[in-house]
Amino acid sequence: MKIMIIEDEGITRQWLHKKIEELGPEYDVAGIFSNGRQALAFLEAGEQTDVIFTDIRMPVMDGLEFLEKIGKMGLEPYKVILSSYDEFQYARRAMKLGAHEFVLKPEITKDTLKGILDDARKKLEMAQPKSGPAKQKSAEEERGMLLLRLLEDNGSPETSITAHSEKEKLLKEKLSEIFGEHCAKTGLTQLVLADFYLEKEADKEKLSELISLFLEQEHLPGAFYLTGSQEFLLACLPPKTANHTESIDRLVRILQVHLGVCVYTGVSRMQGEGKILEMHRHATVAKENRIFFGIPGCQQYDDMRIGEPCHDGKFYFSNDIRDIKEYLSKENYMAAIDRATLFLASASKAHYLPPAYVKALCNEILSAFLHEIWKYPLTEDEKSHVVDMNLLPGHAAAHFEQLDSLMKKEMDYFLAFLQRKKNLHQYSAPVREALAYVENHFGERISLEQVADAVYLSRPYLSTLFKKETGKKFSNYLQEVRLTKSCPMLKDTSMSIGEVAEKSGFFDAAHFSRAFKEKYGCTPIDYRKAKA
Repeated sequence: MKIMIIEDEGITRQWLHKKIEELGPEYDVAGIFSNGRQALAFLEAGEQTDVIFTDIRMPVMDGLEFLEKIGKMGLEPYKVILSSYDEFQYARRAMKLGAHEFVLKPEITKDTLKGILDDARKKLEMAQPKSGPAKQKSAEEERGMLLLRLLEDNGSPETSITAHSEKEKLLKEKLSEIFGEHCAKTGLTQLVLADFYLEKEADKEKLSELISLFLEQEHLPGAFYLTGSQEFLLACLPPKTANHTESIDRLVRILQVHLGVCVYTGVSRMQGEGKILEMHRHATVAKENRIFFGIPGCQQYDDMRIGEPCHDGKFYFSNDIRDIKEYLSKENYMAAIDRATLFLASASKAHYLPPAYVKALCNEILSAFLHEIWKYPLTEDEKSHVVDMNLLPGHAAAHFEQLDSLMKKEMDYFLAFLQRKKNLHQYSAPVREALAYVENHFGERISLEQVADAVYLSRPYLSTLFKKETGKKFSNYLQEVRLTKSCPMLKDTSMSIGEVAEKSGFFDAAHFSRAFKEKYGCTPIDYRKAKA
């Protein structure tokens, strides 16, 4: 049994090596590495391994990325994750990447290692090919992996036109070899590529059998390449008389029924010979569309669009963007929010749109709100907060539901911010200056006299003017600001209640607690617990 150890801590590496070799001569530690990249190079050079022990946190390439890479290579060793207590949160992702065991380092003993390797032997023996056809399948898989690597190694800015053409030539030769006599009759003009993603892991052997049986039953010349237990790529030559997505649709339904998982599939358009790399990109984009909108089934690249078919040059939802900007320019902020919310509801049903286009529209909407905010004078704290806001929510959203949630959160903030600034703008200059003074000095021991001096008015006159325009006594407004500012501070558990009270401008923690409970109906401690 050939064993590989990947661990960045030298003592742990040597200890594992020593304990495994003490188990007997039937265990051969074939490679010891300090990061995933070294181990990956070892495997890419053609070296074999039966069992892999890998740490999670490592420099250069961590254990999870390493598992993902070997999964795409089609390798099936017995994978054991070595972990510390504080890394157990990674167990779920590791299992999704094919890990067989997840072992805490402090619990590893010689007996534990023996048990793990015994389990590995049983698992590997069950997976051994039993006959000649299985070996033939392995050779076919090897050809498939070569094709897949050629497809994935695409799109680099450094790739020259000549290199791109050479790659297309290699792909054409490989596909011609796979399809044989069928390719001799029709060439690759009918070729279709489909990219599949399974929502949950499936048994790879069962998945392969189902695809093979389907191709045989449909008399469909095709080849598939498993890139893991959740993804595979299919190349096929459907009949000229058939819609080139009909066969793919049937395969999707079969997989969903027999595997009990949702299947998301993207289908390329037929490009004819010489555009295979572009077809692969089309299939991937269409698959991502299905995943983004959360709709299992088959998406044809040709059915995706951003321009309205009845209006040359007009893009979908361009009217929505125009209306939102117009409402903002007229300071009708509530109407702008309502229009943006309506856009999100409509976009959620526009399954023909590429995800990148939907995200770009969302970015444009948030940028329009931001442009409106910068029209108002901002305090240093406000400037800092606005700069830190996530104005590219699409980068963090893999699904439309996530994007929708992020957009509404940002727009809620923008609405409250703009409404407040608009209201402030309606006050007289002295009151605006007084409000700005409070905003900048709320944490200090300020008084109405100090503010009056700062805005060059007498205390009685400012008190009367402030109450007339805001409807509030100055002392009440000051306390409201301090309480509002204390809320985000309470979420920072490194600060004591007394420190929060002091930074918010209150005389002591008792006064702060009484005022907080009167306004919010709970103590600062209860608020902190609820928001933890």
